[in-house]
Amino acid sequence: MAPAMPDRILAALRLLFAGLAVAFAATGLVFFLFPDGTLGVLNAAGSPLGFPPAPPSALRFWLSLGLAYMVLVTLLAAQIARDPRRRAHLMPLLAAGKATSSLTCAGYFVLSMPAFIYLANALVDGALAAIALGAWAVVWATDEAPAARDAVLLRAVLDALVPPGGPFAIGAADTDLDAALARYCARLHPLGPAGLRLLLRAIEYGAVVFERTRPFSRLDPAARARALAAWEASRLGPRRQLLASLKLLALMHFYERPEVWPAIGYDDAHLRQKLLAGPNAAHHAARLAT
Repeated sequence: MAPAMPDRILAALRLLFAGLAVAFAATGLVFFLFPDGTLGVLNAAGSPLGFPPAPPSALRFWLSLGLAYMVLVTLLAAQIARDPRRRAHLMPLLAAGKATSSLTCAGYFVLSMPAFIYLANALVDGALAAIALGAWAVVWATDEAPAARDAVLLRAVLDALVPPGGPFAIGAADTDLDAALARYCARLHPLGPAGLRLLLRAIEYGAVVFERTRPFSRLDPAARARALAAWEASRLGPRRQLLASLKLLALMHFYERPEVWPAIGYDDAHLRQKLLAGPNAAHHAARLAT
């Protein structure tokens, strides 16, 4: 079940963080060399929109702290760009710095002075924080380390969907349904296993968020069945669709097993006879012989 990061995504992440490192370095240098000029440009940009100008300051203490911060985020971005997969743990640190900058400026804009410089920094650094977290999520979704956890979660979900002794004499635990579904997702798209991982984590922690219970994998079988039923009956359309998609994939592979056919009224011999007696009999005979 281990997903693999496509080379094009890895190259895109390297380019992204290298570009951010250059942008952070250039921005920090401009702020340091032309603090009053930077303020003047932003005030001029906000003036036609009705924003009051931010006052200049002769104090350079905050400029020194700001430069140190820009050096730090530049080094973080440069380190990540060298190997985004192995240095993904630095991405949340970069996001935390940008989120702090964004939220404080938003607070100053609302509570202190509605200056354009506050608003611009809140929007730009907020977007950069989201980009860094998004990149971290991409690396996590394509990381091979959680593959064993994925397998455990998949078996738990499938056992709840198709329990032994339920509508069928056999259950998911009596088959290789988990392996078949994992193979299908891997063949479907290079990022198929990553999508399956995200789907499983949504079910795992959806029990905590929506039902206020423990994570799905830590529930007993009856509680797992109730959790999936809550997904199916949810008022949120995306939540219902997510479970419906998983059921479709799981049961599609479960129903293809010969031992299940009598329970769903499927007569393979009857279908074969109809196909071999039809207009494309030669084609079906060759296909069924392989």
